[in-house]
Amino acid sequence: MKKIVTFLLCVVLLSCLCAGCGNGKKEELMDYNYDIESVYAPRVNFGAKFEPKGNFILHGAGQDQSGITVTFDNYVRAMGKDEMPCISMGYVAPHHKYFDWAEQMKKGLSIYGDDEYIFLQIGVHFNRDENPDECYYDDIADGKMDADLKALLQVLKSFDRPIYVRPGFEFNGEWNGYTDGEIYKRAFIRFHEIADEIGADNLAFLWCYNPDAKETDFIKYYPGDEYVDWWAIDIFNASSMSRENTERFLSTAELHKKPVMLTEVTPYSYDITKGEGWEEWFETYFEFVRSHPVIKGTCYINWKWTDYPQWQNWGDARMEEATDEILSAYRAELADPIYLHSADKQTLTSLIYGY
Repeated sequence: MKKIVTFLLCVVLLSCLCAGCGNGKKEELMDYNYDIESVYAPRVNFGAKFEPKGNFILHGAGQDQSGITVTFDNYVRAMGKDEMPCISMGYVAPHHKYFDWAEQMKKGLSIYGDDEYIFLQIGVHFNRDENPDECYYDDIADGKMDADLKALLQVLKSFDRPIYVRPGFEFNGEWNGYTDGEIYKRAFIRFHEIADEIGADNLAFLWCYNPDAKETDFIKYYPGDEYVDWWAIDIFNASSMSRENTERFLSTAELHKKPVMLTEVTPYSYDITKGEGWEEWFETYFEFVRSHPVIKGTCYINWKWTDYPQWQNWGDARMEEATDEILSAYRAELADPIYLHSADKQTLTSLIYGY
């Protein structure tokens, strides 16, 4: 109860301090939530678009190709009201039937409403669903798909809520086929330019890296600070968290004054429904997040990977089917006051910059 009262008091004070914000001027950095008792290192605070103000880590989960449906809903039920995520993950592409996709997403969002407000985190393919032989990032870069991008971005704009968008996510992955860093940069920039042209102000742009790919030189793919709001990294293997290129990515993000979101996280190769992976993966993962202040958002993939032939050896990561020991330990970790969960719309949106 004391924690809740303190939280609400801070929100009121924050609202007063931020009165008049939203007029297009850069907001003052808020030294907020740094007086909590937490096992996590205090977070950086850069004031990036939709970055949580002060000492918070956004809590997200998913994922569904078709919108907020089974995996997110089941995760919410497993976590309960107190640790309900404030971000739901999804995927789309310029060649998809994105009007149907958006309708499904909005239907899913309507279940929760403004009392349990949710942001979105959306990966946008620059190929035909991770097929490197059907990659079209060069057409995007050359302006040949401007009409398709404009229509897709109008759909994303229509959600009228914060969206963390990942254009051409996992840019260095050989499975995507973005082999030329210069072409990729131009494609990312063109995506951003069209969003600006149509006034899609509800988008924050994430530049997403995979540390397990063969290509580890991320800077040659970097579009530039003016086009990127957050850096992002996807973590699957426990060993990925101690890789040199992972550490270099995080430290370089901090040099560029960009917060980092872990946009895809899953306990690769473990079946948590059988009690596997807590010591081997989860403890490593949470220590990784605790010790890196630049990480200000995480998104857990709540999937039964073995249902898909291409991911047969990835395990089962569903929290709703996890053993009581794993679910209890996981929820206890997410109960740390540094994590920002779903709340009513006014409260939640007041705790991020630029909305």
